[in-house]
Amino acid sequence: MATVNELDKKRMLMKRDTDELVRVHEKIAESSWRATYHVQPVTGLMNDPNGFTYCNKKWHLFYQWFPFGPVHGLKHWYHVTSPDLIHWENRGVALLPTGKYENSGCYSGSAISEGDTIYFAYTGNYRDENRVRRPHQLLATLEGDEQYTKAMRPLITPNENYTEHQRDPKIVRIDDMYYIFLGAQNKQEQGVILVYRSDSILTDWEFLGELKVKGYENGFGYMVECPDVQKIGLHDVLIFSPQGIEPSKDEFRNKFNSVYLIGDLDLETLTFTPDGPMQELDRGFDFYAPQCASQNIYSDCSIMSAWFGVPDYTYPPTDEEGWSGLQTFARELTIRKGKLYQTPVRGFEALKKDELFCAKNGEIISDRLHGQMPNSAIIRIENPDAESLDLNLFSRNYVIARGFAISYEKYTKRLRIDRSDLTNQLNVEYGTDRQIILENGLTSMDIFVDHSTVEIFVNEGEYVLSARIFPTKEEHMIRMGGKNLNLSIWSTEPSVDDAPVFFTENQ
Repeated sequence: MATVNELDKKRMLMKRDTDELVRVHEKIAESSWRATYHVQPVTGLMNDPNGFTYCNKKWHLFYQWFPFGPVHGLKHWYHVTSPDLIHWENRGVALLPTGKYENSGCYSGSAISEGDTIYFAYTGNYRDENRVRRPHQLLATLEGDEQYTKAMRPLITPNENYTEHQRDPKIVRIDDMYYIFLGAQNKQEQGVILVYRSDSILTDWEFLGELKVKGYENGFGYMVECPDVQKIGLHDVLIFSPQGIEPSKDEFRNKFNSVYLIGDLDLETLTFTPDGPMQELDRGFDFYAPQCASQNIYSDCSIMSAWFGVPDYTYPPTDEEGWSGLQTFARELTIRKGKLYQTPVRGFEALKKDELFCAKNGEIISDRLHGQMPNSAIIRIENPDAESLDLNLFSRNYVIARGFAISYEKYTKRLRIDRSDLTNQLNVEYGTDRQIILENGLTSMDIFVDHSTVEIFVNEGEYVLSARIFPTKEEHMIRMGGKNLNLSIWSTEPSVDDAPVFFTENQ
């Protein structure tokens, strides 16, 4: 890993650092792991998505950012924008930890837009003179594209009835009132969600109490991070990232997981009544801290992004190059037959460039790959009659090296992904494979590959599995097996700006 000393971990970005970071970016931009169509850090480390909203005919996404290395140092917010959730432009740093109540970082938060103004609610990571953490929930605004202003006083001060772990405010407007859902830990060290209310974004936030989730009276693990509440169709959806959830058969196998509950939210009684058990949002290896956009322009779905990583995991190939992290490809969330479905955002077909391979009913129609796996690709598989499927991405040879293996058996209805055969192994203490039993069998897969990422959308979004991979130069082949396959592979157009932008003109 690129080393960052303890003093540099507390370093805040200054304009005089621009030339230094431009040089750092020049080296990073040469990395074979830089993404073609995923948002990635301009330098340093990226983690949680923040402040995701739509305003002034643009999508605005911010992310947790430490500019000076692949470590969780002093957190800033970085800003990217998009007209369509596919093509992204770097806009520069948004929030710097300059205030008293953010002396140890601008931590995660959310946004809500009204008119031409975006309002941010975020956690100020404040430590007092004795280094005791006292988190405050803070307010900032963005006027137009470049003018950031911070409120003088906190929105919410530390709640003394809970531990120091109070963070990640999600601000929403419901009817004529504003609510903040806040991740927290109670004095019994159980993960809970706190609820605050106000008739104004700017002031007078009242603590209502804990959100009671029926069937989960003892909380969720030892901490809840990144709570989110969405209305999708007629259903309320509670999304959050609990820490300390025990594995259960094929589920919850990552160190930290992100989950959802579909049900009914009653703000009068502060009660969420689930329709069914808690479910993982993503059944792969690398996914955390999802956030849905506010001011969503689509009436039929919610829009979600997440950190393509997990806390406490390491990703040595990019860590050694001095950078870390990406955002997942943006997803649409819908509910079908009582289940949450996730699909790539509409318009993703614009990423497709050239069709490199096509097979219909097992017969090869065209092949420009000749066994070579492209670093960036979109793969579509359709075959409800397949007895079995074996797809090996980035294998070393045709015989024994499977690379990143995707397999399905119709008899057992078991879908499996396995990255144990790749040279660069990642966080193996949490397992090298993931499995799902598909109750209704396999009907389709859309696979998005982007240098160091794989996202697999199963059965039009019934399940999603996300994985980081770092194939070597020797791992460059693709192997396909299965009867009667309908399979197409496309190369992709670049859609993310990788310009070294650090400050706007008004900063």
